Amino acid sequence: VTEPPPEPCLTQNLDEELAVFSWIGEIEKVLMEDDNFDHRVATQPILDDDFLVDLLVDSPPCSGGVVLRNRYAVVRSREKKKMYVKDLQMKSRYLEGVCRGLNRVLQCFIDENQALQIFVSSSI
Repeated sequence: VTEPPPEPCLTQNLDEELAVFSWIGEIEKVLMEDDNFDHRVATQPILDDDFLVDLLVDSPPCSGGVVLRNRYAVVRSREKKKMYVKDLQMKSRYLEGVCRGLNRVLQCFIDENQALQIFVSSSI
């Protein structure tokens, strides 16, 4: 059996209700904008099997071809590492933005809580 959701607490003043509803709409807008950010961030997956495979060489180190292959493998490994670091930096910037957005929402909740406490204490 599902229960209907609880009714929201309504205030006595219509202006306060409208302010609360517009404030909630603003929070929903901020949170929805954060969800849309995922589509703008292009990440490149790095397969675990391919990450270090270029560093492994099976031939003996006496030939000149092995040295060239090792140098080429090192260069490719460094390029992959740069891409991986760039991807992590992009994710870090995204998460910092999410954190800033959540801090703004938290500050709104703190401000609303203080306003409601003042309203309740003045109406008693």
